[in-house]
Amino acid sequence: MPTIATQLGSEEIKARLLKLSKRGKLAGYEPSCPNGLAAVAAHGAPFDSKMVLHHCDGEVSFELKLIALMPRLFVALLIVTIWPGLPLTEVFLDSFVWYTDFVAKTGIETWHWYLPLTVLPAPFAFKGAIKKSKASAYESAIETIEKLDKVLSSK
Repeated sequence: MPTIATQLGSEEIKARLLKLSKRGKLAGYEPSCPNGLAAVAAHGAPFDSKMVLHHCDGEVSFELKLIALMPRLFVALLIVTIWPGLPLTEVFLDSFVWYTDFVAKTGIETWHWYLPLTVLPAPFAFKGAIKKSKASAYESAIETIEKLDKVLSSK
């Protein structure tokens, strides 16, 4: 990620960030961040991230961190929704004579094909969502850094 050269002190940087935030130009501003000077939102789709600002030796650097709550809820939702679908699908398909005849002839029960169809794609869906989130959060972070450059830069 790009950095911003500045001659401002940490307190002046925070004051300028607060001013931007109060004008509605800096979403998710957190003036106190345990791992850095401050933090701002980096909007991603489907999961948001946090951009942490670090100030050291006249330079403001940035670090993107994915907010872990929503991905964890996504995984839990995937797990929780797979199982109820099996009995629902089985009840629905058992209402058809052709399906009960198919199961009787082949011995292939609903769970033999349902679980692979639902469980196997889940990790790929999660990985794709994380990748997409990181890419869109990076774009959002770059836009925010461009705004901050105008306010903090010593150029």
